[in-house]
Amino acid sequence: MARTFAGSPDFPEGATISLANPQLRKNLSRATRTIRDKRNLRVSELDNWEELRLAGEAVKREALGDLHELLAMFEENVTKAGGHVHWALDAEHAQRIVVDLVQATGAKDVVKIKTMTSAEVELNDALEKEGITAYETDLAELIVQLGDDLPSHIVVPAIHRNRDEIRDIFRAHMGEWGLKAPDDLSNVPEDLARAARLHLRERFLSSSVGICGANFLIAETGSVAIVESEGNGRMCLTLPNTLISLAGIDKVIPRFEDLDVFFQVLPRSATGERMNPYNSIWTGVTPNDGPQNFHVVLIDNGRSNALGDRVGREALRCIRCAACLNVCPVYEQVGGHAYGSVYPGPIGAILTPQLNHVTSDHVAKSLPYASTLCGACFDACPVRIDIPKLLVHLRGEVVNSDRSTLPKTQEQMGMRAAAWMFARPSRLRALADLGAKSKKLAKNGNIPLPGWLSGWSRFRSVPLPQTDSFATWWKRERGGPAAQKLPRRSRSLTRAEHTRSEPHAVGMRTQSNGVSASQTSARESVLSSVKFANRSASAVPEVSRAYRNSARRSLPDLLTHFAERVGDYQAVVSVTTLTDLPAAVNAALVARGSTSVVTANGAPKEWLSLFGGHTVVDEGTLEMTKINATDAVVTGCTAGIAETGTVVLNSKSDEGRRIITLLPDHHVVVIREDQIVPDVPDVIALLDPLRPQTWISGPSATSDIELSRVEGVHGPRKLDVIIVRA
Repeated sequence: MARTFAGSPDFPEGATISLANPQLRKNLSRATRTIRDKRNLRVSELDNWEELRLAGEAVKREALGDLHELLAMFEENVTKAGGHVHWALDAEHAQRIVVDLVQATGAKDVVKIKTMTSAEVELNDALEKEGITAYETDLAELIVQLGDDLPSHIVVPAIHRNRDEIRDIFRAHMGEWGLKAPDDLSNVPEDLARAARLHLRERFLSSSVGICGANFLIAETGSVAIVESEGNGRMCLTLPNTLISLAGIDKVIPRFEDLDVFFQVLPRSATGERMNPYNSIWTGVTPNDGPQNFHVVLIDNGRSNALGDRVGREALRCIRCAACLNVCPVYEQVGGHAYGSVYPGPIGAILTPQLNHVTSDHVAKSLPYASTLCGACFDACPVRIDIPKLLVHLRGEVVNSDRSTLPKTQEQMGMRAAAWMFARPSRLRALADLGAKSKKLAKNGNIPLPGWLSGWSRFRSVPLPQTDSFATWWKRERGGPAAQKLPRRSRSLTRAEHTRSEPHAVGMRTQSNGVSASQTSARESVLSSVKFANRSASAVPEVSRAYRNSARRSLPDLLTHFAERVGDYQAVVSVTTLTDLPAAVNAALVARGSTSVVTANGAPKEWLSLFGGHTVVDEGTLEMTKINATDAVVTGCTAGIAETGTVVLNSKSDEGRRIITLLPDHHVVVIREDQIVPDVPDVIALLDPLRPQTWISGPSATSDIELSRVEGVHGPRKLDVIIVRA
C-alpha cells in the first residue's frame, strides 16, 4: 500500500526523531540555505517586490471574499469549454470521484504530476486498493515513491535525500516499477536525471489517463494554470486522452490578468528563478490538441470551515511556494516529516490544524506550537500571510478545545482549578480567608506548597498573604459592599461547537454526518458552506496595480536584455536577419546534431529551405510515436519576455500543437524583434486565454538532486532561440 502520514506522532516526538539524524540535518541545512540565497538574489532584482506582495495579498483576499460566485463562474466556463466539474465534500468523496473516472476509462494505471492535493486526500492509496497503479513522474516524487518514503517539502519533496541515497534507491527499486536503472549508475545528478527520463518516457507514451493538481484556477475563463520545471507536467497534461485535475476550492483567482502577479512572485519565492522552465495554461478541451476528456475535481475537505474563521482564513491565501519553509529555523533543523502532515513547515502548522480539525487530531493540536514565532515566514511570504498571528490564534483554539475535556497534565489541572476559583466571587473570598489563616503555617517567612508544587516553593518564596482581603478591608474602612454579585458569563464557543451550531456548515461534512449526497448535492453543499462562511467577511479590497509601474517596463534595449536572460538558462541565442534566417535555422540544427525535424503546418517553409535532413509537417494528425522519433522541432512564438527570458506559445499556426514542442529533444524557436515585450504584464495583455499556452524559460530542468540544476529531464534538453532583427 502507498505510504501516508496516518499514524504519525505529534510534532514534539517527530522532531526528536529527526534531530537524532545528523545526515538529515546536514541535507536540510545545505538545501534551505541554497534556496534562500537564490530567492534573495532574484527578489533583489525587482524594484516593485513589495507592491507585488500587496497585490498578491489583495487578489487572494478578493478571491476568498467572492469565492461562492467565483467557483460557480469557474464551473460555468469549464463546462462551456467542454470540460466537466465535480465537487468533493471531503477526502473520501474525492477518492471515489477520481476512482470512478479512471475506472470508466478502463485504465489500470495513471501518470501523475506532483500534487499536494492528491496527497492530502490519500489518492494513491485509494487507487491502489482498486487495482490502479499511480506512477509519480516528478523526479523528487519518483524518488519518494521508489524509496517507499514520504515527501518532506512542498516544492522539493526529496530535499532530505542526498545523491548517494538517490542512486541506491534507483538501483534497487526502478525495475519494480518499469525500466530498471543501469547496474553501474553513478551518483552524478546528470546520470540520475537521465535514468529517470528513460524510466518514465515509455510510461508517458502509453498511459491514457493523467492526474494533475492546479496552481491557479481562473474563474473569468475557466482556465487551469500549472507551473513546473521538468517537463513531466507537460507530458501528463498533453499526452493522455483523459486528464483529471484535483484542486482545493481555495485555488480560484478572479481574472486571467491576475496571473501577471503570481507568475512574478511564485517562481522567485519557490525556486529562486525569474520564471519556471514551463508554465502551462489551458481551458477545457481543445480539439485534436491534448486530452479530449477533461475533469476538474473541486475539493472542500475543511476549507470552508477555515474560511469561516475570520483569522484562520488567511491560510487559504497560500500559493504553495514554500518560502516560509526555507526561512524557518525550526524546519531547517527537523525537516518535513516531523510535522506528520502532507503540509510541513510554518504553512503546514496553520493549514493542517484547520483542515484536520484542531479539536480532534493529536498531530494537528501539536503543530501551532512548532514555531519560535520569529516572524521570518511573514517577511518571506509573497502574499503576506501573517503566520505568527495565526499560530497564536490556533494555540488559543487548542487551549479552548481542552476546556471541554478532563485535564491530563498538572498544568491543565492547575489552570482548571484557577478558572473554577475565579468564576465566583464567593469562592475567591473563601480562598482569601483561607490564605489569611495559612499565614500561621509559614516557616522562616515562607509557605511550603504541598505535593508536586513543592518543587516550586522549595527554591522560591511564596509571598505571605495579608491578614485581611481587599474586600474585607474595603467593607470595614469604607462601609461599602464587599462584592457585587455579577451575572455569570457564558464561555465562548470553540470552533467545533460553533460549526455544530451553524445549520449551513453541516454541508461541509455531509458524508461524516450521515447525510447522503443524494439528499443535497455536493455542489450545493460546498457552495452553501462557502457562502455561509463568508457571511461576515470584510469588504473585498480593491487590487492595486501599482506594481505595473516598474522601471523594468521601459528597458531601452529589449533585444539585448532578452538575449542575456535567455542565455542565463543555458539556451543558445543567435540574432539574424529575415534574409539570413534559413541559414541560422540550419546552423542551429546542425550544431546540435539534429537530422530530422517536425514543424507546424503554418510555419513558413523557407525556414527549413536549407536543411538537408528529414522534415515532417504536423497538420494536426501526426502520430505520437512519429513525433517522438524526430530529433528537433522548429516553431514560431507569440511573444518573448525580456525581463525573464521567456518565450510564450499560444497555439498559433506557426507554433502548432503542444505535443510537437514536447517530445523532440531539441526545440528551435524563431522570434521577431517586435515580439519581445518588457515584462510579464505586457505579455498577459497579448494572449488569448482560451487557447492553450506554453511558457518556456530555457530547457526543461530540475534541482531535485541536492539542488544541482540539471538541464533536460522529460522535455526538450536543448533550446535555441533565434531572434530576427527588424
